[in-house]
This record gives sequence, C-alpha cells and structure tokens, in this order.
Amino acid sequence: MMKILSFMLLFLLVCSCSPRMTRLATPEDKTDFGISNPSKALFFVENESITAPENHISYHKEVADNLYRQFGGATERVMVARTNAQTFKFSNGTTTWFVNVQNFPKRTAMILFDGENEPIIEYHTKNYERLVKKYLSEDLKKKQQIGKENKATEKGASNVRNSIDAFSFTPDQKYADQIINHSNTSYYPLIAFEDGGNCNGRFRNVIYSDEKQQNISYTTNVTYRNGRMLEYMYSREGIESVQKYYLNKVALLDSIVNSENGKREMKLNFKYLPDKFIIHSSLGSREEFHLNGKGQVEVQYDFNKKDKLTKETYYQYDSLGRILVEDCIYDGENPVTHTYEYDSDKRRMYSKLTIKGKEGKIISENKSEIIDGKQVFTVIADGKILNKSVSTLNSNCEGRVVTYDGKGKIVSVSVQKRR
Repeated sequence: MMKILSFMLLFLLVCSCSPRMTRLATPEDKTDFGISNPSKALFFVENESITAPENHISYHKEVADNLYRQFGGATERVMVARTNAQTFKFSNGTTTWFVNVQNFPKRTAMILFDGENEPIIEYHTKNYERLVKKYLSEDLKKKQQIGKENKATEKGASNVRNSIDAFSFTPDQKYADQIINHSNTSYYPLIAFEDGGNCNGRFRNVIYSDEKQQNISYTTNVTYRNGRMLEYMYSREGIESVQKYYLNKVALLDSIVNSENGKREMKLNFKYLPDKFIIHSSLGSREEFHLNGKGQVEVQYDFNKKDKLTKETYYQYDSLGRILVEDCIYDGENPVTHTYEYDSDKRRMYSKLTIKGKEGKIISENKSEIIDGKQVFTVIADGKILNKSVSTLNSNCEGRVVTYDGKGKIVSVSVQKRR
C-alpha cells in the first residue's frame, strides 16, 4: 500500500512540474498565430531547443509536406503550414487555448485544431495522417474534389491552347512590320518619351530618392536595338531581376523570360496567326490580341489559367493610327475608359489622357506637354496634382527625369547614361 501511495505521489509531483502543452489563453499572451472557428488549422512545428536525429526531423518534414500537398496548401477554412512560429492561440468561439512550442518535450510535433475542441498535439510522426483523416476528413475530401474540378477546367483550357498551337502560320516581314509599328500594345509600345530618340545600345539608369542624388533607390540596365528593348535588368537591395526579350527572324517577339537572382520565374511564349497574336504564360494564363487589316489591335481578351475571361479591352483609332479610346471591362463589369487627346498631327504622344470609371466618374487626368524644350508628364486626380515628371532625355537617349510630388517636392531623380 505504501508503495502504491509513494508511486501516486511521485506521479502527481512529476505532472505538476511538467509544463502543460495547452492552457487557457490570457489577454497578456502574445502569439505568432491566431486561429478562430470556423477556421481550422494544421501546423507542423519544431522546438529547436530539443535535439533529435536528422532522419527523424527529415521524416517529420516529409510527412508534413505530403499532407500540405494533399490539402493543396492553405485553404479558406483550413490553415496548413510547416512553420517556425512558436506561440499560437486557438478559439472555438467560447474558449481560447494557448500553445507554446518551446514547452514541447519533443523536437517535432503536429498541432491539429478542428475548430471546436482543444488542440491536439501529436509527437509521433507516424500518427499524423491517421489523425488528419479522423478529424479533418471532410475538409480533405472537399479540397480533393475541388482539385479534380480545377484539373478538368485546366484540361479544357489546355485543349484550347493545343488547338491554337496546332495552327501553322509563318509571319512575313509585312505582317511583322504592321504589328511592330501599329499594334500599340504593352509588348509593341509607342516610345514613352518622344524626345528620347530611337535608343540603340546599352544604358544604365540610376534612380535616386533625393534631389542631391546621394541616395540610390535602385538601378536598371537596359539594352535596346533600334528602339526595341532586348534586356531589362533591375537591381535593388541585393535582388536582381532580369527580363530578356527574344525576337524571331522578322523581329517579332518570340518569347520573354523573367528571372530573379538567376532563377527563372516566368516565361511568355508568342504565337502569331493571320488575324491575331496570342501570348501564353508559363503560369497558365493567356492574352489574345485580335487585329484589323492594318495590324492594329481591335480587341484584347485576357484569360486566367482556368480559361475564364477576366478582362476585355476595345480600341478606337484616329486616321493617323493613334489610339483615341480604350474601353476596358473587368470580369464582365466594372468598366474603365481611357480617352486620349492630341494637340498636334505630328506628335504620336498624347497631350491628355482621361481615365474614367463606372458611370463616367473621372479617376485621373494625365497630361503630356513640351515646356521649354522639356517633356512634362502630370497626373491629376480630384483637381489636384498627384505627381509631375520632367524629362530632359536627348536624342541619344541620355539625360534625366525628375519626379515631384503634389507639393512640388522632388521624390526621385532618374539619370540615364550610355554604358
């Protein structure tokens, strides 16, 4: 009897000294994550103050990543993450629990919260999937069903791409010249600064955040060929982004590749047809530019990776081929209209651009003027100047662009020189 009593006293003593893994939260508790009903959570965590074999940690990560993929990542209702967060709050609407990973007696663990009951903390990696299927089976089934529907939709979009790619067409130089000179798209644009000339060669652009040009905000290096951009390099705070433009034999864009710190992030592939050109993104979306007989874009359609139309833009031109009106419609509604005005038959650059939203409300007015030989761009909203840029780029594409805020303070100075 004394032995049993001694054992019970020892057990109670050990339990009273062991930290409780979950407890009721207090207002003073500061946490990295807060999850409240109806949201649920599945966190895979590590207490790095505890040592464990490397194969044990690797197995924990492997199972965690597998479950993450099954859920397709975090969803609106279930937060799934392998995280280095240490403190959490979980609430079912009436009770809030606090969890501190630093109190865990094991290196790795899974925290499961079903939105109703006290969070479950599981240290044995082999039990992770069993518990997920027991407490989050309905959420997992819903996510997998949505995934199947999305795959079917994406397959339909893939069929559209395949049918387009199956059409054989070889652009000739006349076709190419029409698109290059008249399509007026973001890929074959007008020269932003008319007095910048027909840039050729390599240029370095340093953007300063102060008038005295002492603080560099970022730098760009641009390579042109006969006014066409071939490479754009952007460098800021140790991150270098590169955009390369590849041309085909008739100088049409064949592809554009974006990379960051040497790792490719996205690629755009161009497909040309007699009455349109199409751009496929490696991320699954696409843009379609439908042309008239002059090579001008009459309408542009943007589709997401599920082949859903997200934006349509209609264009009107004057007799000189300059854009007069762009009517943009987002998701079948929310129209935005861009209206361009020109103060000379010799200039391709607009003198005024008015942007209107729903019911004709003016969002902003942009002006382009030549003042004392300098090109001045001004953005106005609600009758107030938001910013103004003054360009002194010369015919050799060298010079400065100074930008002022609404109060006339210089907020950036861009200096471009030939490399």
